[in-house]
Amino acid sequence: MTRIPSWRLGLIAGAVVILAGAGIGLVAGRGVPSSSGSHVVAADPTAGPTRTAKPGRGPASERLEKRAALAARLLRIGRHVVHIEATLTNKDGQLVTVWVDHGTVQSIGASSLTISEAGGGTKMVGTDDATIVRIGRGDGSLSDVAIGAEVFVQSRIDGGSALAKRIRIVPAQAD
Repeated sequence: MTRIPSWRLGLIAGAVVILAGAGIGLVAGRGVPSSSGSHVVAADPTAGPTRTAKPGRGPASERLEKRAALAARLLRIGRHVVHIEATLTNKDGQLVTVWVDHGTVQSIGASSLTISEAGGGTKMVGTDDATIVRIGRGDGSLSDVAIGAEVFVQSRIDGGSALAKRIRIVPAQAD
């Protein structure tokens, strides 16, 4: 065990005392008015708003605005995704390979979907009745998937072939 020199302990203790004194001074100084003239008038004690908000807007609409802004940022970032492959463990501890693909729908079959990705690549994934489809934030179905639509597809790889578990259709932007 290394012994800390006493001069170093004294230096640390002095720094802690100085920082604590400065912190206490800052906190105590917050309650004192900045000028001590007679032109300072006390305000009537009235209950004012506890926070600033846009007129007619409540906390719920502000949360929705924040979520929409976050979703827009994530979509901007997500549009740079082409293909992601990850190996994960499922609830039973077995290894599972998952793909996330982003692109436009090139073709639709009875039980498959071909995605055209950036850079000229294509991925074909199978679909079934358990495939979950979302349009933006709402629910959809496989019949809502159209050729040319921008999609994000999460697939599970089983025996070398991909089966789409989730398809998210990105709604077209209004011009």
